[in-house]
Amino acid sequence: LLEFAVFSSCIGICILFDKQRVVSVTNTFLHMTKFQSFGWSLTVMFFSVVASLSPLRTKLFTHAFSARSIATRNFQRKSPTHLFVASSSSPTTTSQKSISSGSTASAENQKIINLHTIPKDELEEVLKSWGYPKFRASQVYNFVRETGCTSIDDMHNLPAKLRNDLKEYASLGTLKLDLEMISKDGTKKRAYRLQDGQLIESVLMPYEDGRCTACISSQAGCAMGCVFCATGQMGFARQLTPDEIFEQVSRFASELKKEKKRLSNIVFMGMGEPLANYRNVKTAINRITQELGIGARRITVSTVGVVPNIKKLTTDPELPQIKLAVSLHCASEEERTALMPANARYGGLDELMQTLRNYIDTTGRRITLEWALIEGQNDTPETAKKLGRLIKRHNLRPDMVHINVIPLNPTGGFAGTPSGRSRVNDFVRVMEQDFGVSTTPRVRRGIDIDAGCGQLKATIEKKKREEEKKMLEENNVPAMAQQDLASFIEESSSTTISATPMIGVYEEEEEEESSAKDSEVVKFSIDEDFVVIDDDMDGDFEDPEFETEWE
Repeated sequence: LLEFAVFSSCIGICILFDKQRVVSVTNTFLHMTKFQSFGWSLTVMFFSVVASLSPLRTKLFTHAFSARSIATRNFQRKSPTHLFVASSSSPTTTSQKSISSGSTASAENQKIINLHTIPKDELEEVLKSWGYPKFRASQVYNFVRETGCTSIDDMHNLPAKLRNDLKEYASLGTLKLDLEMISKDGTKKRAYRLQDGQLIESVLMPYEDGRCTACISSQAGCAMGCVFCATGQMGFARQLTPDEIFEQVSRFASELKKEKKRLSNIVFMGMGEPLANYRNVKTAINRITQELGIGARRITVSTVGVVPNIKKLTTDPELPQIKLAVSLHCASEEERTALMPANARYGGLDELMQTLRNYIDTTGRRITLEWALIEGQNDTPETAKKLGRLIKRHNLRPDMVHINVIPLNPTGGFAGTPSGRSRVNDFVRVMEQDFGVSTTPRVRRGIDIDAGCGQLKATIEKKKREEEKKMLEENNVPAMAQQDLASFIEESSSTTISATPMIGVYEEEEEEESSAKDSEVVKFSIDEDFVVIDDDMDGDFEDPEFETEWE
C-alpha cells in the first residue's frame, strides 16, 4: 500500500510537469515492485521522478541505477528477467538497460545474454543474481570458450534448471551463419547476417605449419571506395560494434580448441576500414588479447591510410603493440587516387609516408606495405623502382619495411586481372636486390570460394536477385511490373547502403545532450562552408559531411 501511494504521488507530479513521462515512471514502478526491498523501491521511484523532470533524465537514471550496479547486490529475484531495469528513455535510447551494453539485445524477441561476448566477471554477476553459485559461471565459460560447445543442451554438468534459464535468456552468439564455404586448400569463409540484416564476412585460413589465421571484418560495407575491392564497390552501411568484432574471433578460437588446435593470428583485412572504426576496433582488440590469450604482436590492423588515426595509433597508450599494415598498391599520387579515392582525402602519398616514418621512429616497430599486383598496371620493374624510390625519399629504413605482394583477387566490378608468376618474381627481385627491402609473394587463398574481401556477400546478393527474378517469372508477372518492382527494391535498399560510396571516416560521435523535448519540431539549416577539418578537436578527424549516424 505504501509503494502504491508513492507511485500515485509520482504520477501526479509527473502529470503536472510532463505528461509524456507518465509511461516512463509506470514502467519503473512495475519493475521495481519485483524487488523485495521497499527502501530500494522508494529510492528508485524518487530518482525516476527526478529523471523524468530533468533534461538529463536518461543518463541520470541509467548511471544511478544501471542494471549492473543493482545486479551486484544480493536481492533474491524471482526470475532472470529481474536483471533489467526500465529506464526513462528517449526515442534514441534503448528502453531497457542490461548488464553488459555490448553483450545483450534490447529487442523483446532476442536473447538477452550473448555467451560468446559477455565478460566472465559479468557472467558471474548474472548467475549469482539468479541464485546460482559463482563456479557455475566458470563452467559455462569453459564450455563456450574452451570446448567449442555449440548447444546449451550439451552443457551436461549444469543443473537442468540453469540450462533451461540459459536457453530462455542466453544465446551462443548473435551472428547468424548465413553461408559457409570451405576451399580445397582448407580456407573456411563465412557470411554472417547481423541482427539488422546486414551481411559481413569472416575467413579462417589454416596453414601447413599449424598456424591458423582469422581474417576479421570491422564494418558492414566500406566507405573508402577502392575500385578493385568488392566491399569498396558496395558502399558503407554501418560500423560493427566491439561485440560483433569480438564474436567473429571468439567463434573461430573456440571451434579450433574443439579440434585441439589454436587460433594463432588475426588480421583486420576483412570488410571495412578498421581505423575508420577506431574506438570499437580498439575495444575489441583489448578484449581479444585479455580474454582469448592472443598476443598483440599476432594481431595486424590493415588500413588504406587513414592518416589521422595512424597518428593516434602511434601514441595511443590504451592500445597494445599490434602490427600495422598499409594498403599502398601505387607509388604515384595520380595512380593511387584513381585506384583508391581515399588517398586524396587523407593528404596524399607524401603525408602518408611521413606519418609511417613517424610511426616507425616512435614505436620501433616494422610496418608492412600491401601491394595487390594488377596485370600491366602496377606490376612492372619500373613500378617496383618507383616504389623503392618512394621509400628511400621519405627515409624509411629498409629493414623496418616489409612488402607483401599478392596477385589481385578479381571482382565483377573491376576489369583488372591478376599478375602472372614471372611478373611477381620480377617485382620481388627489384625490391630486394635494388633497394634491400624484404618482399614476400603471398599465395592467394580460397580462390574457389570467393574468399576475397566482400566477394561472398556479393555472390549471396546476386543469387538472391536471381531467385527473386525467377520467382516473378514463374508467377507470370508482366515484364513492366518486374522492372518497376526491381526499381522499388533498389531504391529501398539504397537507404541502408550507398550504391556509390562516399569517401570518409564514418566513426560515430559520442552521444550529445539535447535540450529538445519529445515530439518537439526542431528547425535547422546546413552551412556548406562549416566543414573545417582542421578544427576537429576530438582527435578522430571526423568530417560531418561524411558522417553517418547509426542508431
